[in-house]
Amino acid sequence: MPEGPYYLFDPVQFKEYGGSFFQGADFYYRYQQTKKLFFRNIYIPFGPVCQTKKGFESFLKHLQSLRLAKIKIDLPMIYDKEIIEETTEGLHKRGFKKVPYLLQDEETLLVFKNDLKLDNKKRNIINHGYKFVDIVVKDKLSQKEIDNIYQIYLGSGKRIGFSPKSKDLFLKFAENCLVSLAFEKETHTLEGYVFGYLINNGKILLNMFTGTNDAGREHKIGHAMHYELFKTSFEKYGVDFVDLRGASRTKNRAYIHFKRDFSHNFYSLPGSFTKFNF
Repeated sequence: MPEGPYYLFDPVQFKEYGGSFFQGADFYYRYQQTKKLFFRNIYIPFGPVCQTKKGFESFLKHLQSLRLAKIKIDLPMIYDKEIIEETTEGLHKRGFKKVPYLLQDEETLLVFKNDLKLDNKKRNIINHGYKFVDIVVKDKLSQKEIDNIYQIYLGSGKRIGFSPKSKDLFLKFAENCLVSLAFEKETHTLEGYVFGYLINNGKILLNMFTGTNDAGREHKIGHAMHYELFKTSFEKYGVDFVDLRGASRTKNRAYIHFKRDFSHNFYSLPGSFTKFNF
């Protein structure tokens, strides 16, 4: 995906995420599919990716060719109200109906520079992490740094029981990244990271991955790593805002309390849409 302006985009649609993938002439998307006899259920999470409005129109035309299928699409986060109107209208015109989100969060939280004026309690949590680690923010990563990040990622996956993605995904994210790295003060061992992905000519930072090893968990460095990444992104890189990638005021998400330590700016996703093609 080019670094310049986009029409619809979400990095979870990168091919490197794995799973089924469709590449059109001017759009692409990942999808999940189940079949029962001749009928298919097709789910497109946060897609498609289109660089232009024409690409989205090509995507809609492509959907019309999917026969004997129930299609469900969760649109990606869209920050432009005009594009929200165009995409939702395009789906409605082709018979798609808006439905509630099932698995995905229906909102996200956006962090602005003023949100980093923290109260004493939150500041103390952040300062606690700084006692144990030195944190640097980088927009370029060496192969060794990616390897070390990936090892922590694998350890986190084993600890909480999720299936890890390939290292290729981290290599893809590294093409346009902003990452905070937390090194233990004496040994300089990497204890944790927060991996951000820059879009819209670097004006928006997507908070994609975070992880710590056992020492990082013990030292409670999570708040400090995020704070340093956000602060540096605003002050040094000119980022307009950070998208914390998921939030809900209706679903009981365990991570919502951590995210709300940095923002209370809820922003709704454009919607989930479904249609039967016969």
